[in-house]
Amino acid sequence: MSVGKVVEVTVSAVADDEVEVQLVDGRTGVVPRSEFERAPAVGDVVPAALLARDDPRGRAVLSVSWARTQLAWQRIEAAHQERTPVTGTLRKLVKGGAVVDVGLRGFLPTSLAGSAAADLAGAVGSEVEVLVVEVDPPKDRVVVSIRDLERRRRRAEEKERYAGLVPGSTVHGTVAQIADYGAVVDLGGVRGLVHRSELTWGRLESVDAVVSVGDEVDVVVLDVNRSKRRVGLSLRATAPDPLEQVELGSVVSATAVRVVEYGVFVRLDDNGAEGLVHISELSDRPGDRPDQLVAPGEQLNVKVLKVDRSKRRLALSVRRVLFDD
Repeated sequence: MSVGKVVEVTVSAVADDEVEVQLVDGRTGVVPRSEFERAPAVGDVVPAALLARDDPRGRAVLSVSWARTQLAWQRIEAAHQERTPVTGTLRKLVKGGAVVDVGLRGFLPTSLAGSAAADLAGAVGSEVEVLVVEVDPPKDRVVVSIRDLERRRRRAEEKERYAGLVPGSTVHGTVAQIADYGAVVDLGGVRGLVHRSELTWGRLESVDAVVSVGDEVDVVVLDVNRSKRRVGLSLRATAPDPLEQVELGSVVSATAVRVVEYGVFVRLDDNGAEGLVHISELSDRPGDRPDQLVAPGEQLNVKVLKVDRSKRRLALSVRRVLFDD
């Protein structure tokens, strides 16, 4: 066996100053008792590294502490290469960070402490899970990070949440932000946008007239772009489209909501759909202005002339209620 090779040996005798062991090749070896944290028992199997000498009695001299260090480096280098987390104990604060015992002395910079950075002193003595971000055996240097591990787990959780967002499904969320272009809804770690055009079936006066920050809402998922981390949502899709309920040629009651130069916008009383009564459909008398014929809030009976669901337009008439058969 080569010098420094780590092998498993079996304890055959324990004395005050030494521990005698048996090597797999049948030779007898010896390990200083001081290298054991606790006294081993006869029959225990322990890892030990072969040194380049024998003792005066011809027994091979081995080191348990050297073996422990070599195995620790192997474990840390493997964790670094495979990006697997390791658990260590935060031992003490030092300049610029803290020392984490991961079998070796690991340095945790404050910039990589993640959620623990707010109270590193309070975390001394506790176990922490970290990623190994730098390994340099010749310099006896190991750098670890809590921040990188937390980021990786957040990305994994986010990926899982995106996978659960299926176009056409209804999800629950909380309005986190409103702007002129729409409302941002938090879906539990993933945020989506309800564009202003998807807030309501009716005419939108302003975004904050429909939702406020903190409102809990049910929304329909329209599309999901995981690569760009975008989710399109609809609030209005959770309610029936009022235009679907409008019957061509029917006469219904409505309320005038806005008077303009070219006519009057009304809201149907039975389903809230909004449409336009063009000035030509208000009266048979030429020359009358819309504001001379109708006032906002006035109740009217209107006839449905045209329903264009693709353009969200509803053409209505007052005069044809009076003069059509």
